[in-house]
Amino acid sequence: MKQSVDPQHFSDRAQEHELVISAEDAGNIGRVGVDVASTYSAIRKIDTTGYEPVAIFVPTPSKRKGD
Repeated sequence: MKQSVDPQHFSDRAQEHELVISAEDAGNIGRVGVDVASTYSAIRKIDTTGYEPVAIFVPTPSKRKGD
């Protein structure tokens, strides 16, 4: 399925699946992703020498043995 960055298209697709998301909220979703990425970047730069590894503060994808 082709993804769209158009908030109105996102809202329309959500309604097709019986979800209610306004075009304004759909537009905000993209901005949240940018904010999260910059926050993770700032966390990764924290000097943790002598403390727990920074990875415990930032969720990262992982695989289980069965995957």
